[in-house]
Amino acid sequence: MKRVFLVFVLFITGPLWGLSLSKEAQQEAGLFNTFLEAAYAQHAGDSNRFSLLQDALTQMPDSSYLKEQLVAEALAADALGLADYYADFIQTAQDDAQAWTVYAMYQWRKGNGAQAIEAYEKALELDPDNEQILSQYIALLAAVDPAKAVTTLKELAQERPSLTPEIFTEIGQIYLYQRRYTNALDSFNKVLELDPASVNARLGRVEVYEKTNQYFLMLHELEELEKIGYVTAQTLSQMGAVFVLVKDMPRAEECFLRAKSLDNSHITAGYFLAMMAEQRGDYAHAINYLRDTRDYSESASKQIQVSYYQRKLNRPQESFDTIKQAYQSFPDNIDAAYLYSVALYERREYAKSARVLAPLVNKYPNNQEVRLQYAFALEGQKRYKLMEEQLSILLEQNPQQAAALNLFAYSLALRNTRLTQAADYAARALAVIPSEISFLDTQAWIFYLQGKYSQAADLLRTIPDYVLEQTPEIAYHAGMIYAANGDVSLARTYLQIAAQGGWKEAAKALKKLP
Repeated sequence: MKRVFLVFVLFITGPLWGLSLSKEAQQEAGLFNTFLEAAYAQHAGDSNRFSLLQDALTQMPDSSYLKEQLVAEALAADALGLADYYADFIQTAQDDAQAWTVYAMYQWRKGNGAQAIEAYEKALELDPDNEQILSQYIALLAAVDPAKAVTTLKELAQERPSLTPEIFTEIGQIYLYQRRYTNALDSFNKVLELDPASVNARLGRVEVYEKTNQYFLMLHELEELEKIGYVTAQTLSQMGAVFVLVKDMPRAEECFLRAKSLDNSHITAGYFLAMMAEQRGDYAHAINYLRDTRDYSESASKQIQVSYYQRKLNRPQESFDTIKQAYQSFPDNIDAAYLYSVALYERREYAKSARVLAPLVNKYPNNQEVRLQYAFALEGQKRYKLMEEQLSILLEQNPQQAAALNLFAYSLALRNTRLTQAADYAARALAVIPSEISFLDTQAWIFYLQGKYSQAADLLRTIPDYVLEQTPEIAYHAGMIYAANGDVSLARTYLQIAAQGGWKEAAKALKKLP
């Protein structure tokens, strides 16, 4: 290598001194230059490093080292297919521990656990004191052959007594993964006998107690961690969760607030603090807690929840903007899409609402809520034929879908058509939910259209006055029904309520009263 390097230096400085190189020397210099570029690219993390290594291999096709580097780079890029081309490097790298380690990683990624174990064992034979290779070997054994991993670790503990705490902590973790909680606890206890301040062993016991629902022991362990000075947002949140379980909400909130002070974006702390704020009706703080969590931008459910809180705060535009953003960020999330379509419907943007729902109806044909809301959007567009098709499908799926029955009945009533069928649907809806006010109103209005004024008035009397005062449409129906019954005074009262609420037909009806 020194000779090549000297030639390379002369090649660079040649033009300055007027020297000329032989063809062989120029080839050697070019080869080294390519190799040096590839090595520099690897060190710098250059995206061209793989292609540069390939160029170097073209000039040195027998280089097992370059093939090894290409395999390592392919594994890092999750390109196992590329690694396959160069995996034969191991055939000429018999005494290189690092080469066997790369080959072991390659076999592991290929799913060949036995071959990977053999390769790691070969690497450890060549370099028995290499702790990095040993840790990778143990990690592989823990996943492929946990029993052998435990045996190997116990042998290692006998060979290196100073590493016993770390080794038995790792054994405890293996048992935890296997859900052998008693064995795991025994391992962590052994560590704490040697080192009572071992954070990892105490964290292991915390996990054992959590998995086995021993929450008071879990809390005790977390308090012990705090005593030895180990306090994190995670441990405080775990303490808070235990206090939630025992319904000590003040102490739980204190823990979560402390966790948030250490990590403002902590997910668990933010979630529970939002829940507690919601229970108090403090929706503004609930919004802030959720938005602060680090996964907020990646969580459709949290954005949906924030939209709900904004609605509770009577901020309709903010609520709409939030649910719209959730839908745009997560178009495949059925809850976000459904709620966005509902919000569009409430804004009377029926065509947009239907466009959002149409693909969901096809994708989730058995989802009754989606199909029903789609029918509402179609009704808003006056696409009655398609609406009736959707409602018919829905009623085939569930003949007692009361909301679908009522929508069908009310749509027919609004069009003043097929009133006998409308009355039947309305009666079926009321049979399912007899006290639903919107259903009572539908049936009363159908009776009115059929000329059954007395029956319509009897139904209306079951609707509380405060509902009539707050619902212009129902108030309008009441005014028309009472007018038809000859009760002009009541008719005028309810038509005035409807007119004041913005129901246009009410103002016209008032003018016709005697």
